[in-house]
Amino acid sequence: MITGILSLNTFHSVQAQKITFGYLPVTGHAKIFIAKEEGYFKSEGLDVTLVEFANSADGLSALRAGKLDVGAFGTTAPLVHISKGAELSIIGGIMGEDAAIITTAENAAKIKSVANLKGKTIATVRLATGDAVLRGALDANGIDWKKDITLFELKNPPAVIEAIKSNQVDA
Repeated sequence: MITGILSLNTFHSVQAQKITFGYLPVTGHAKIFIAKEEGYFKSEGLDVTLVEFANSADGLSALRAGKLDVGAFGTTAPLVHISKGAELSIIGGIMGEDAAIITTAENAAKIKSVANLKGKTIATVRLATGDAVLRGALDANGIDWKKDITLFELKNPPAVIEAIKSNQVDA
């Protein structure tokens, strides 16, 4: 009984490992905030500081400069960095199946599926994982992204939302 109490006291005195975690302001990364707020990181012995980045490129630069311990920055941009010799490791994914076509209420009736994107102007974040998924989905639906749509490449997700809200793009 005394041994158990001593072990318990020793366990609680262990310092939590500090982790600096970079993320993007996208819906799929809400899971990170839930984990922090629900105490999941703490229960695993982690003291996590969250740092927001506008895009994967800025986050990866911070990661490579040693300003972050880990980051959630998709797959495409890290693979580009790795192909150029960066010593990065991809250890898993977090997005799941929460991707969507985003458009205005006025366009929603006309754009109900990927097939409806033909002939439209589409905003995307260049070299983001969602960009690669979009191009693959277009291809799977017989839409040539070089000929059948106008692709509007932007720097970050908030810029995509602003382009949609201001009717610069259809989706």
